[in-house]
Amino acid sequence: MFTRRIGSVAVLLSIALLAQAAAKVPQVDGDGFKKELAKRKGKVVVVNLWATWCPPCRAEFPALVKLYNTYRNRGVDVLVISVDDVADEAKVAQFLQQQKAKMPAFIKKPGDSESFINAVDRDWPGAIPYTIVYDRNGKPFAKMLGDHTFAQFEATVKKALAKRR
Repeated sequence: MFTRRIGSVAVLLSIALLAQAAAKVPQVDGDGFKKELAKRKGKVVVVNLWATWCPPCRAEFPALVKLYNTYRNRGVDVLVISVDDVADEAKVAQFLQQQKAKMPAFIKKPGDSESFINAVDRDWPGAIPYTIVYDRNGKPFAKMLGDHTFAQFEATVKKALAKRR
């Protein structure tokens, strides 16, 4: 009986540790962002900056998930970067899980926000949601401030895909 209880406790602890590990959202700073973008050269990349506390961000998020699921095998990648405080990483992870978001997701690393903004887009006013669509050469193709629908994202992505290199 005692051995069975220890075994059950061990299984429960293992499950809890796996769930905790799965809840990790990698942190990214300006340099890390540039590296992530460079890894995807040759693809159209949609980068969305958002936060769990932002109602318009939460409202548009299903459209980003749908965009990723629809276009991920067609030369498009979607990256989402939360600007939540890293102390709220669990909230970010929970939201991503609720949304069934399988796209690459990051949380902004604490530190020099100005440097991060300049790495993402010098013209970004810091307001969210903010989406930048990069062409296959890694150059900004479109900038979208505020919340958008799947149809709006899709139309922009189609134009970026059609652009000649």
